[in-house]
Amino acid sequence: MRYFLLILLFLVNPVLGQIALPGLGDDTSLADAKSSHPALASKPPNPLDLSAGWWRYFNVESVELSQHINQSDALLKKLTANESIAIKAQVADLIENLQRYRELRDKTASEPSATLNFQNNYSLRQWLDMTRKLQTLQAELQSDSKDLERDEKKLAAARQCLDTMMAAYLELPDHAVDKFTQGLQVMSLWAEQALDAESLRLKKAILAVSNLQLAQLLKEINTARSRIVVSEQDFEQIKKDIHTAEQGQINARENLTQLVAVVELENLDTAEGTARSLLSKQRINHAIIKEAVADALLSRKRMEYLLMQMLRVEDGNALSGLKAELQGYLDNINNIKDKLDVWQEKAENDQVRAGKSLASLFVSTEKQNSNLVIQTQNRLTEVQNTLLSLQRLNGEINDAKFIADRAESLVADKQGMLITGLTNLNTSVSQVWEWLSDHLEASLFKISETPVTLLGILRVIVVITLAWGLSHFVRRGLTHLSERQGGSLTYLYTLGRLAHYLILIIGISIGLSSIGVDLSNFALIAGALSLGVGFGLQAIVSNFVSGLIVLFERSLRIGDFVELSSGLAGEVKAINVRSTLVTTTDMVDILVPNSEFVNGQVINWTLTDASRRIHIPFGVAYGSDKDLVRKAALEAVNNTSHTVKNRNNREPEVWLTNFGDSSLDFELVVWVQPHAVKKPQRVKAAYYWELETALHKYGIEIPFPQRDLHIRSGLAKAAEKPEVISDPTLTVNSTPKSE
Repeated sequence: MRYFLLILLFLVNPVLGQIALPGLGDDTSLADAKSSHPALASKPPNPLDLSAGWWRYFNVESVELSQHINQSDALLKKLTANESIAIKAQVADLIENLQRYRELRDKTASEPSATLNFQNNYSLRQWLDMTRKLQTLQAELQSDSKDLERDEKKLAAARQCLDTMMAAYLELPDHAVDKFTQGLQVMSLWAEQALDAESLRLKKAILAVSNLQLAQLLKEINTARSRIVVSEQDFEQIKKDIHTAEQGQINARENLTQLVAVVELENLDTAEGTARSLLSKQRINHAIIKEAVADALLSRKRMEYLLMQMLRVEDGNALSGLKAELQGYLDNINNIKDKLDVWQEKAENDQVRAGKSLASLFVSTEKQNSNLVIQTQNRLTEVQNTLLSLQRLNGEINDAKFIADRAESLVADKQGMLITGLTNLNTSVSQVWEWLSDHLEASLFKISETPVTLLGILRVIVVITLAWGLSHFVRRGLTHLSERQGGSLTYLYTLGRLAHYLILIIGISIGLSSIGVDLSNFALIAGALSLGVGFGLQAIVSNFVSGLIVLFERSLRIGDFVELSSGLAGEVKAINVRSTLVTTTDMVDILVPNSEFVNGQVINWTLTDASRRIHIPFGVAYGSDKDLVRKAALEAVNNTSHTVKNRNNREPEVWLTNFGDSSLDFELVVWVQPHAVKKPQRVKAAYYWELETALHKYGIEIPFPQRDLHIRSGLAKAAEKPEVISDPTLTVNSTPKSE
């Protein structure tokens, strides 16, 4: 309810709508502030009676602002004469912030000169320094921009807080006890935010000046790139620097060699001996870092020398050679950088351990050996010096990479983007190949004491892939051959499967032998795995062996129509390692384990003969002419395309098989074509269709099941009584007969 009333007051009272303080970084000018509410800025603000626009009292010119601050100081001191020390301190902070606000408001950022004076010639060192300065300035501007954005958000949140506090103050009655304290808090918070707003304004101005300086520096760098002149004095100086760096590298190596040579086996049983040993190791670590610094410095100087030569060379081949040589030094720098993180982490850990050791010596109540304390202090000092050397090493690495980047841009200017891009692509490919060469030969694991590398694994994969491709080619060729020859599909399929297994086994053997694996040891491995095969892999091995048996016996071939003991019937489509693919007449693919074809009963309808004799049972009414039935059935057979015709001993026949309860039972026995063998349901349906048509044609009745009910004469009276019949749905349609 309270917040609802506040919103209502803001909408109704135009004075409360002006609580947002324009003095905190907005664009309200002093003239606008004076002309809008001149009466509100005529006297110092009183914490007991602050109006909505009290802050305009301080939104005046600098000279007048000093007077207003002094007047406010006098008023507040008078009002707080009898208040606590905390209130007086708050007033003092308020006045101090107002004074700083006045001083900061008069400050402006000095703008750089609009006219740029470029030199006619620049040395390489000048150009490199300007480029490095550009990078530093860009990083600083990026950081300052983020800080400025964060300060703006912080100031916006503070403004909202101040507006809320001012609204709560205006709601207080005049006789409120804490009105003076809350009013003073509002004034103090406004002074702090006014000071922050002026600081933010000044930061924006400085950032704008820095952006202008950045643009001018970038323009000068682009101009200087085409005006770089390398003098003989520059060459002589860089040669001297290289000679000095070479001597420094030699000295660093000699120092490291001496430190390693003088290391003695300390008595680690004593604390002093352990301390001396740790100090010696730390000195060696520092010497290693110094050697890396000297190496990086020498590489950087040589890169700078090559960069000078690039500026003088115009021939493309010579330029490419210099660039390749520079890339070699850059690779050395990258190798050093790869070790930098490890060295840095180790040095930091050593610093922590040395500090803890020294602290434990001072904390301990026991009397300590002075030599032990000195050794530990020296060790800590050595670690700190090592960290400083690592900082220098990092600087040398960054400088070397900076020179490499500048060389890249200069080469691009001389050669053009296309040639430079092709050269960079060639360099990248070479680097990738070198990386692969280094890592492909690394040992990953061992097989029977034989190291296995990534290159060896790739070689095995290639050999097995080639074997698989050869197997696929052989099987494809056999398939084409079978299609041309017609009926030899089954034989060639078996040959193709066996060739596939044989080629794969040979390929795997060659691949393993290529990496040095002794295949004779696999006999031992197979023996060790026999137990596992006997339990976990028994079914898989059984199916594999069963598949080989089926292929060799040729009791099952592609295209055969088979029926299993489970009732599954279909055409064999493929005989694989573990299972056989059988497609039913409904075009459902079923994978049957090979062991079922060896261990179970299998009916192969097309093993020795593609044709098959089927039996079509049917019945006719009693009293039908049997010869006419035979004629109708044979006519139906001849009207069906599935029938084998004009072949000896395979003529269709009609058999009278039984005297049924309701019909004479016949069987139509007919030989069907090979294509019909694999469609038993469809073929039977076709024969029944034609058979019904032929029987109807000749008026032969197909009977319904019926029963004759004979009632004895002695039970005639009982039969007349309806209650004797228990089932009311039973109807008797028979004539009583006497026996």
